[in-house]
This record gives sequence, structure tokens and C-alpha cells, in this order.
Amino acid sequence: MDNLQLENGFPVNPIRVGDGIVLINIFTLDPEKTELFVSTQVAEYKRLKGQFSGSYTANLHISLDRTRAANYANFASVDDYVAMRNSPEFADHLKRLQGLVVQAEPQLYQVIYTQNLDMPTSEEPLPMLPDPELAPKLVPPSLN
Repeated sequence: MDNLQLENGFPVNPIRVGDGIVLINIFTLDPEKTELFVSTQVAEYKRLKGQFSGSYTANLHISLDRTRAANYANFASVDDYVAMRNSPEFADHLKRLQGLVVQAEPQLYQVIYTQNLDMPTSEEPLPMLPDPELAPKLVPPSLN
């Protein structure tokens, strides 16, 4: 994760084919609690930054109707993600989100293709798709 740039005071997090794995977690939210969820989640990102080996980025998106949030985070490997998820720090993180989330749907992904308007389109062969047998079974945490 080199050559990071800032736009509007925030880092631009590149997503590249072959850069480890990506956690995408879709949260269902109560629109009345969305602002508290956002402030809590961002405070948690800041509190936990640098505490987990192989954790590179964290990004948060809120749907325009405030009923969903999408978190995506880059990790060096599945093992790094699993170690983070099994840590006492992550258990504490879940406690801080308690009551702010109706449902969480975490899933790990591999970046297969990226495209940018300002860059030439790649003609490289796509990477091999992940082996589903190697995917960890993620049980969504209970946050409500």
C-alpha cells in the first residue's frame, strides 16, 4: 500500500488485483441510529489503526437512505483477518457497536478486476478465482 495520496484531507486507498484479501461487511442499520453508528465506527477505526498485523485499510460507506453501511477493509491474508477477528481488541470493538447494528453480513473477497477512467484498460489475464473450499466460514456477530 505505497504511494498513498490525500483528497479532501482523506487518504485515497488503492484497490489492486493481487493485494491480499478484502473484507466487505454490509450492515443493516436503524436510520435513527446511523449517525451514532458512523461516529462510533470511525472512532473505532482510529482507535484500532495499526494494532493488527496485515490490516492495511478501512473504508466506510453509508447508503443514501441511511439503512445500510458498507465497510471494506484490505488485509494481507485470510490468516491476518482471522487473527484480527479472534483478538480481544475485536471483541471489545463489537461491544462498542452493540445496539447500533440490526444485522452484519461479513464476507471475504479477492480482487479480480479493477478499472479507472484515467488509466488504460488492462488486457492482462484475470487471476485464478479463489478456491471456495479454502474460504473461512464467517458467522456474523450479534450486534443488536
